[in-house]
Amino acid sequence: MRTTTRITLFLSAAVLVLFTACGSGDTQASVASAADATDDPIAIVNGRGVPRSLFERQLQQQLQMYQAQGMEINAEQQGILEEQLVDQLIARELVLQDGAARGIAPTDEEVQTELDAIRGQFPSEEAFQDALGQQNLTLEEIERNIAEQIIIEEILESDVLAEARVDEAAAREFYEDNPSFFETPDQVRASHILLLTQGATEDERADARETIETILSELQDGGDFEALAREYSEDGTAERGGDLGFFGRGQMVPEFEQAAFDLSVGETSGIVETQFGFHIVRVTDRMDAGTQSFDEVRSQIEQFLGQEVQQNAFESYIERLRQDAEIEILL
Repeated sequence: MRTTTRITLFLSAAVLVLFTACGSGDTQASVASAADATDDPIAIVNGRGVPRSLFERQLQQQLQMYQAQGMEINAEQQGILEEQLVDQLIARELVLQDGAARGIAPTDEEVQTELDAIRGQFPSEEAFQDALGQQNLTLEEIERNIAEQIIIEEILESDVLAEARVDEAAAREFYEDNPSFFETPDQVRASHILLLTQGATEDERADARETIETILSELQDGGDFEALAREYSEDGTAERGGDLGFFGRGQMVPEFEQAAFDLSVGETSGIVETQFGFHIVRVTDRMDAGTQSFDEVRSQIEQFLGQEVQQNAFESYIERLRQDAEIEILL
């Protein structure tokens, strides 16, 4: 779908899975019928209900997400989650009503385009129908939710967040007030050849030691480090010729770190033994400690500060809508 912000996802309602099929019916009518839904609502917003089924579907999605992450949610925590979800769904309804008041409505073609972009996620029509049934959703519900999402994104991206920008002066002030954020420690870039010995028997360790000594001898005679790493190294760096990239102090086990930081660029170590096995280390580059310039980090600062500015703009917008709304919570 379109590029969405974290705020847009906060307002997203019921689409657990987005499906594509040949859309039918009038999209604007579908949106209107959703806004008028009052069947067992959890809240009434300016006379229009937020359906309980929408709330329960979102709640189950959140609980399943926590469960998948191995998190236990007690009754008190679930109560807090339910309060937050009600608040989010009320905010979402307010935005949709604002969109209706402004005459914002996606065309059937726009919705169909979004649906067509999703259809490729399903290998067959049977898989599409199965997923639809598993989520207990109809095609009309999917069309409606996509249409509502388009409305929300248009309001947020073209209006609410359009002026939420961070200028250079604000970014530079943050840079100057937080110098420690932009300090970089000394780093080395190294490659290694590793023969693993974890869990090995004494005989296997002896064989590994003999092999690593042979490799070291070849290197001392002018052998190609990358080629030997690809041939012998027993970790994931082998396909990269042993390249580990840049790393700072504290990122590697002590024996390996000491060997790497003691070497100059282009130098190769002797045999280094760690808890993983036998290594041969070559340093290929170094970066001294320093401070990143403002120009180097400006875009990251603006992105970081922009998230806060956008969140504040969004919250102010929702608060304005709430002040003019009649809201009754029934949950």
